[in-house]
Amino acid sequence: MQPLDIDEKDFEQFLLPVINWLREDIASLIREYGRAYLRTRSKLWEMNNMLIQIKTQVEASEESTLNQVQHPMLELCEKAEEKAKEMAKMAEMLVELVWRIERSESS
Repeated sequence: MQPLDIDEKDFEQFLLPVINWLREDIASLIREYGRAYLRTRSKLWEMNNMLIQIKTQVEASEESTLNQVQHPMLELCEKAEEKAKEMAKMAEMLVELVWRIERSESS
């Protein structure tokens, strides 16, 4: 194979369009990379916001469920407290009655 007989100016004229095309292609790739980066950041921001919304909804749902469960529990506790007070009064009355019976028997 014989080397081509091309002078330097012809070679530059041949490479110049190729170099310009490569520069444009590289610039286009850089711009696309920037746009892709911004799209990705935007999607991540949207997903983050959605996760915050989901978390807020889950917390609200948990709180609502807890309130629904606690309300009947509070009522039951209040009723149990009332019954305990009634039983304590009845026990006092029984003790008083036993003392009265014992006093009346001893007299």
